Amino acid sequence: MQRRHFLKHVALVSGSAAAPAAFAAGEPTNDANPTSPSTRSSHMSNANEIVVSYIAAWNETDARKRRDLVAKTWTDGGIYVDAHRRGDGHASIDAMIEKAQKQFPGYRVRLVSKIEAHNGYIRFSWAAGGTEQAPLYLGGTDFAVAATDGRLQSVTGFVDATPAPVAA
Repeated sequence: MQRRHFLKHVALVSGSAAAPAAFAAGEPTNDANPTSPSTRSSHMSNANEIVVSYIAAWNETDARKRRDLVAKTWTDGGIYVDAHRRGDGHASIDAMIEKAQKQFPGYRVRLVSKIEAHNGYIRFSWAAGGTEQAPLYLGGTDFAVAATDGRLQSVTGFVDATPAPVAA
């Protein structure tokens, strides 16, 4: 099976509309093709910007400003998922962030790693807490798929550090 047809098959089997764009590195460069490597790289040059916007959305407590950040950061059909929460689309992602903020009042997410980006994928690690106002330390690594417009199509979060369970 030729590589191009294989990648289309992978996208159909996985149900991921982002898969063809994410694997576009093997496709010929064509400025008319929004998933071509040259177009993809120009969008990926803003990986730093989109991660900064992503973290700002998690930290924004003003509902209107947070909704604006979510819309700026994620595509309309964007998804966030981790072991504890899920958001599908702007309204759901916004509500999910608001709920997390209520669960962990005073916590501020901060970047604690370099941002790695290639072929439409982004990876970075974050931390929150570990301060007098928010004493429990939380940390994680997020993996994202960027859409052709430079916003996030999906983010999958993994928690690397959580507080130890309280002994009963």
